[in-house]
Amino acid sequence: MKKARLPKGFGLALLAAAYGVSLWWVFTRAPAPGGQRPVTSRIAQWQIESGPPAGIAAVIKRYEELNPQVKVEQLMIPGAVYKQWLRTNLAGGTATDILEWGAWLAGQKDLPARYFEPLTAELAQPNPYNAGTSQDGIAWERTFHDNLIGPRRDSPDPGQIYAVTITEVSMRLFCNVELYRKIVGGEPVFENYDQFRQALKLIRDYARRAQKPIHGLAGSRDNGLWLTQSVWGAPLLALNHSFDDAGYLYLYNRQVLAAYLEGRWNFEQPNVLAGLKLVRELSLSMKPGYLQLRRDDAMLEFFSGNAVFLFTGTWDATTIRRTAPFEIEIMRLPAVLRDDPEVGAYVRGPGGEGMGETAMAMYLNNASPHKKEAVDFLRFLTSVEGNQIFSEHSLWLPAVNGAKIPEPIRNFRSYRQGYALGQAPYDLIGSEVSMQWDQNYHLLSGENGSVEKFAEQLDRVMPTAIRTDLENEARNTLILVKPQDAQIVARARLAQDAPDGGRHRARQREMEMGQTMSEGLAFQMKLQLERTKPPAP
Repeated sequence: MKKARLPKGFGLALLAAAYGVSLWWVFTRAPAPGGQRPVTSRIAQWQIESGPPAGIAAVIKRYEELNPQVKVEQLMIPGAVYKQWLRTNLAGGTATDILEWGAWLAGQKDLPARYFEPLTAELAQPNPYNAGTSQDGIAWERTFHDNLIGPRRDSPDPGQIYAVTITEVSMRLFCNVELYRKIVGGEPVFENYDQFRQALKLIRDYARRAQKPIHGLAGSRDNGLWLTQSVWGAPLLALNHSFDDAGYLYLYNRQVLAAYLEGRWNFEQPNVLAGLKLVRELSLSMKPGYLQLRRDDAMLEFFSGNAVFLFTGTWDATTIRRTAPFEIEIMRLPAVLRDDPEVGAYVRGPGGEGMGETAMAMYLNNASPHKKEAVDFLRFLTSVEGNQIFSEHSLWLPAVNGAKIPEPIRNFRSYRQGYALGQAPYDLIGSEVSMQWDQNYHLLSGENGSVEKFAEQLDRVMPTAIRTDLENEARNTLILVKPQDAQIVARARLAQDAPDGGRHRARQREMEMGQTMSEGLAFQMKLQLERTKPPAP
């Protein structure tokens, strides 16, 4: 039988075809030789609890599958050193392309104006990674649950948006059910705040009788402040609303600062004293010196069975569920209402928990050599698919519409309805105010503490501290305004000459509006400082 013969030159043609396919794969699909991709984009964040690192890693894996020419690296920086790491690397030009930042980070409020680039123009366009989803064709900024209220509020340039958020958080009370039953009896169910108060007293009495180091609440600076902000706002609700001259139902730090200097509130007012009384009650249920401890210390105290309750955010829920060696009950902290026997006379009504402000804000480094790739990764991270991947692997709530909530955390997006608090925290207004609060807190807490002594001391030291913080706020606002004239003129010229003039014209208008608002804000703060200037000695 005669064998079939291949056409002449078939082998050479096959080799050429294989070579061509290989070239196409290398240049369009495969990573560069040696496993290196042409572009490496880096993201830094401090959420190193169980959950977020795994969530971001899963998003990176999928993103790299879709974008073979880009490698994304996640840097996980411990929260204890993140502020120092952030400023050092930004100043030295070695920071990552994408960085997590929060307005509450003490001493860091100047960073957005100096080192971050706004995303306003990009956010006004649809997210291409949402094609074919419920968010297809919708402006990127409108795909977030809260329309990015946090980045809008915290922007150093009013009218501009500097960040996108990737999750949503709420505060919850975690209970060691076995320990609660042993000490208090029954189940940890509270119909009002006074029942919770009485349970804490029973735990203190038990620890004293048994001579055991057991506390009602696991204590640390972080957990203590979260508790403080959750309870002492109840008697301050009417006061907060009196500062809201514009009717926004939200107060910026500068408004609370100015209201104090203008004599509209002080720490010795009855409703403020009522709030401080609630803070003192809670401090007695935490270990002495808890302000010197970190949240990891509170977690360890809870896991070791030396605290019945741990008050923290849902960001810790994954760690607690995976680590705690006992049964956990997760509940809301009971609200302080008008029927409270201690401070009810000063309470207007229940304070709402909000409508789910999104968090874990990610900013673009304005010195990034790979801005295009960094913004593209942020788009995927906050797309329906990307945010779903993050939520499923981290068990943190998604921030984006269309992403489904995993079943184990479905109740985390259940908020108490009530009055809008409209409140910037009175104890974290600025770095000087925070320092004075910390330095004098011993006058409030402990067996020998006193609400009256603490309030009297704060009214003695806060005028100078608040004035300093407001001056810094005004100065930081002007940092952004000064260099913008040249950029606005350049954008105006490019709008006339460049092929994509429309994009430059839109950015010019955005910058002009933002500059005007920033200048007006700085002028307002200057007037407030001059109007409240103490008389010369």
